[in-house]
Amino acid sequence: MAARSARDMTTGSVFGHIFRMMLPMTFGILAMMAVGIIDTYWVGKLGSAQQAAVQMSFPVTMLVMSVSIGLGAGAVSAVSRAVGRKDSSSIPRIATDAMLLALVSVGTVSAIGMIFVEDIFLAVGASETMMPHIVDYMTVWFGGIVLMVGPMVASNILRAIGNAVVPSLMMIAAAVVNMILDPIFIFDRGWGVIPGLDMGVSGAALATVAANAFTFAMVGFYLAFKEKMIDFNWSGLDEVLHHWSDIARVGAPAALSNVFNPLAMMVAMSGLAMASFGDGAVGGLGVAGRFEAFAIVPLFALSACIGAVTGQNGGANALDRVRDAFKSSFLFCIIWGAFLSVVLWVFAEPLAALFLPGAADQAVAISYWRIVPLTVAGYGITIAASAGFNGLGRPAHGMMITAGRALGLMIPLVLLGAFYLQAPIGVIYGIAAANIIAGIVTGAFVLFIAPMTAKHGKARKRESGDVGAEETPA
Repeated sequence: MAARSARDMTTGSVFGHIFRMMLPMTFGILAMMAVGIIDTYWVGKLGSAQQAAVQMSFPVTMLVMSVSIGLGAGAVSAVSRAVGRKDSSSIPRIATDAMLLALVSVGTVSAIGMIFVEDIFLAVGASETMMPHIVDYMTVWFGGIVLMVGPMVASNILRAIGNAVVPSLMMIAAAVVNMILDPIFIFDRGWGVIPGLDMGVSGAALATVAANAFTFAMVGFYLAFKEKMIDFNWSGLDEVLHHWSDIARVGAPAALSNVFNPLAMMVAMSGLAMASFGDGAVGGLGVAGRFEAFAIVPLFALSACIGAVTGQNGGANALDRVRDAFKSSFLFCIIWGAFLSVVLWVFAEPLAALFLPGAADQAVAISYWRIVPLTVAGYGITIAASAGFNGLGRPAHGMMITAGRALGLMIPLVLLGAFYLQAPIGVIYGIAAANIIAGIVTGAFVLFIAPMTAKHGKARKRESGDVGAEETPA
């Protein structure tokens, strides 16, 4: 089965391609973030134990979802490099095998999670009052995780061929459906004349699973029959394993990289740093960080799109265009960071008063918004560079960058700041310094030292009857 012609991003404006995909992705990511807020609102009406249970599940769900993020990065890399090589005959097979790998991997995680859900949360310190609600929520969540990961990987495949509009529409559709289903599944009153199922926290999880099942069906149909990116013919286990190896070669380090920043933030919030200055300091940092996450969604969207551009151009050996992709992305990070720093500097005090009740926590948030946004361009440069190298099939470079910022800089600097200044401002300075140093070092490494060539997986030996081009190591 031959795929439809992918959008060729090896010609035309490099940043034009990035921006064309980045714009719809921004709205898609914002919609998905809104779901988390709406879920928190509805679950909060059930009671404090239920809210605590769902919030307690967040680190575990994020850890599991990092697997899907890594698989998506691997799929983008493998498919986009094939597009750049003009290897159209292999693209549907690679895409199909990427979907199979996602379903098999996450299906395994789903089974393990459902069996050991209580053991997992006892290990992370869940209380007896939370545990029944955690089990109710996570059993449904683990049971339906395949339906959540499927559309994520399918959307990454579409972005790899230059289609960012459909994935973004699917993200928005999932968010809207989730918001509609939440009160119906959680409470007994539902919406108007529509009766509720009164499932409690299980309903919150089921609403998310059902919304993603709906979008999985839609994006799967589009991928298979509109883009013709699913190969329904069996090509043999050898070829499947070959593609899985190339996808996992990028996906496994990418998944690990997604753990580093949350880990660094956990340390910044811990009793070794911000929590040692009281609950108000923790609240101030938490609100400031959540608000900043919304403000830098364009940088997250940029990191979601650059890999397809570097992958296609790297596959085509258009090295100057790869470098231009990095340069223009870094410049966008600097411009957006400057704009954001001005906005948050002006509105820091009214925003703090709106979201935080006490003077101490407001002071922490104000300090954060007037210091860290000045440096957020450095963080943007690191995540864009990491995603760009994943697209080139060079995940070691990406992991080195993300680990360097989070583990090598942020954790020690926030601990030093807290220790020497004995005040919340020390933690804030540590985060800002990590952004600055990481941004400068990453920019210099990418633009003056790092290779711009794509790195392919090991060539697969073909039998005498096999036809078609095969990628070879760079």
